Amino acid sequence: MVTQEEVREKLIKRAEREKQTYIAKQIGVPKQLISDFKLGKKKLWESTLLAPNEYLDSDLLN
Repeated sequence: MVTQEEVREKLIKRAEREKQTYIAKQIGVPKQLISDFKLGKKKLWESTLLAPNEYLDSDLLN
């Protein structure tokens, strides 16, 4: 199972080259949620954590 911190680290790295707005749109969540999660202000539910993790991992496959 993936942890909040693992996904947050992937998000921080990905946000260096993609806008948070774009990432949020690809995942289907509000930009503010991505921002708050990235800053550690919010945690994602386990079910909500899967979509960002899959999207962020997709970069590793390319």
